[in-house]
Amino acid sequence: MTVPFDQPLNRENTRSVKFDARKAVFGREDVIPAWVADMDFPVPAAITKALSERAAHPVYGYTLFPESLYQSIMDWFSERHSWNIQREWILMAPGVVPSLHAACMAYARPGEGVIVQPPVYPPFFSSVRLSGRALIENPLIRDEQTGHYRMDLDHLEICAARADARLLMLCSPHNPVGRIWSEQELEAVLDIARRHDLIVISDEIHCDLILEEGKTHIPAGREANLAENSVTLMAASKTFNIAGLGTSFAIIPNRQLRQAFTNAAAGI
Repeated sequence: MTVPFDQPLNRENTRSVKFDARKAVFGREDVIPAWVADMDFPVPAAITKALSERAAHPVYGYTLFPESLYQSIMDWFSERHSWNIQREWILMAPGVVPSLHAACMAYARPGEGVIVQPPVYPPFFSSVRLSGRALIENPLIRDEQTGHYRMDLDHLEICAARADARLLMLCSPHNPVGRIWSEQELEAVLDIARRHDLIVISDEIHCDLILEEGKTHIPAGREANLAENSVTLMAASKTFNIAGLGTSFAIIPNRQLRQAFTNAAAGI
């Protein structure tokens, strides 16, 4: 497939949040809208074809998720990320942000702690606060010479040791600092999580957009020592530029954690 990445695409007056909400957000319309993470490129032709074929049927009622969707997810992660996911691990969701809220409600009681690593995607904070959980911040450390960020593992250990700590929200690859966490970094984080019985909620929505040569995304849930204590949040939205379609899912190997997530999501 050839995608015309050098061909301008006019998205104004298409109900695009990125373009048509500029006046409401910035008070003016003559700004470059770099504030929303969707791309100004056409989606693959196969997606447009599938949507057109479905839209041709004039009834848009409640819809089941086809088994082919689950198989596509399993095939994608097996081929691209060497992660053999089982069908029952996959729970479809309306978006990663609602899933962050569901995870807070599923795995921590009101007032209990959720660790986040700022600077990070703002809904990490709002999902904790709006669900009535306690925010525990483990800020990343910025190297003043290189501008690169790293985790403060010593401080993470202190946060994880708190009696009220229940969850660690990991952003991998990290948004917005762009870090692809190394195997050594992930092993250290997962070791801390395991020793302090933390459930790790890993937002990996950007896992297919690895631009740095020689770098590889490592799914947190693929690691054997965390598989039973992890919730991986994913979507096809960033990979294929289809954020408006709500193609999100959670990968939860542990049956009890899946049930708790399902129960919490039903209440949102």
